[in-house]
Amino acid sequence: MNISGKCDYACRAMVELAARYDRSIPVSAQLIAEQRAIPEKYLTHILLQLKRSELVRSMRGAQGGYVLAKHPSAITLLHIIEAIDGPVLAPANSEQHEMHAFWQEITDEVGGVLSMYTLEKILEMTSKSTMFHI
Repeated sequence: MNISGKCDYACRAMVELAARYDRSIPVSAQLIAEQRAIPEKYLTHILLQLKRSELVRSMRGAQGGYVLAKHPSAITLLHIIEAIDGPVLAPANSEQHEMHAFWQEITDEVGGVLSMYTLEKILEMTSKSTMFHI
């Protein structure tokens, strides 16, 4: 399983929005792009996909931008990956073959692991790893 560059960018953008969730202030695509090293034009398309999947909301106007549609504890890596790249490990034409049960079990396991990582948990993990100890 490979994570596409587009999906990686989507995850970075969602982490940026999650980091700003408590402020309830919309974040511009330009700011997200700058903070997370994402090409802005590409990010705009990604944010539209995330909006269609109801993971983000957009607000128009001078003070507009993007916010998470749900609390960071309610959005998992699985949600983001499926919004951008579609179902995880969905082999074509496997239902009629003996491999179907194996592929389904693997899909369920991978999905279970990806569901354990919420945006909230990712923020907690990354803030601990960037702390400086004296």
